[in-house]
Amino acid sequence: FKPGQYVQFKIPETDEFRAYSIASAPSQNNALDLTVRLVPGGLCSTYIHEALDINDQIALTGPFGDFYLREDSTRSIICIGGGCGMAPIRSILHHLQEKGMPRKVMYFFGARNKKDLFFTEELFEIGRKFPNFKYIPALSEPKPYDNWTGETGLITQVVERIMPENGGTEAYLCGPPPMIDASIKVLTQKGVEE
Repeated sequence: FKPGQYVQFKIPETDEFRAYSIASAPSQNNALDLTVRLVPGGLCSTYIHEALDINDQIALTGPFGDFYLREDSTRSIICIGGGCGMAPIRSILHHLQEKGMPRKVMYFFGARNKKDLFFTEELFEIGRKFPNFKYIPALSEPKPYDNWTGETGLITQVVERIMPENGGTEAYLCGPPPMIDASIKVLTQKGVEE
C-alpha cells in the first residue's frame, strides 16, 4: 500500500465492510496498524473493541484510495487532521521518518479537549529527532483540568495564525468535511493551489 491509503474490514458473519485508514508505514509488511474509535452501537467498531481477539482470523480487502503521499514531489508539506484523520497522516509521517524526513512537514491536529488527542508523545518525539518536522496540536474546547498550554481554537484558526504564506506547499487534509472545507479556504489564502 501507499502511505495514506485504507483497507476495507469485513465484519464477520455479515456482508458488511467498514473502511479504515492504515496507520502504519508500508515497510511494516507483517502487520497493519488500524486506529479504530469505539462508536456506541457501531457494528464494526464494537466487534473490534469487544469481540476480536488475538489469533482470530479476519478478512481485509484493499488497499484503496487516492489519498496517499506523492513521493515524486520535493515540496514542503502541511498536514491538517482531526479525529479519525490521524491514521493516514500517521502512515505518511512514519514513511517520511524512515526516509530521514527529507521534506519540511508541519502537522496541525485539532481536537476538542485533551482526551481527544492521541499519539501525542510519539509525534513530539518525531519532532525532536527531525528538525524538518513540527507537530502542532490544538484544542477547540479545552477543559480546566486539561491544564492545556498549547494552541487553542479551531484547527483552521491555528493554521491561519502559524502557517507562513507559501504557494510551493502541498497539503494533506483528513478529518470531518467542515474542517476540510475550512482548511481549503485558509490554505488558498496562504497561496497553496487547490
